[in-house]
Amino acid sequence: MLTRNPWDDDAAPELVALEVGRAPWLDRLVDLHVLAEHGDREAADAAGQWISTDPDARRVWDEVERSCGSLRAAGESGHDDATVVR
Repeated sequence: MLTRNPWDDDAAPELVALEVGRAPWLDRLVDLHVLAEHGDREAADAAGQWISTDPDARRVWDEVERSCGSLRAAGESGHDDATVVR
């Protein structure tokens, strides 16, 4: 569990490197996934077009799908402490 702000001067360098090194398109793809999961047809269509032509986006989309499925399964089994491992 992260207990401090990763942007603090004494934050672990690897946490800061992960945040800085993350491609901006990842946030957009995850946003589209969340919107699509909640019934936004335009987001689903945009994501479908994107992942059909971009193998990196497809790979990330599939990873997000697996993570969401794991979290749902953990929630359904009554575990409150589901952990996402990256």
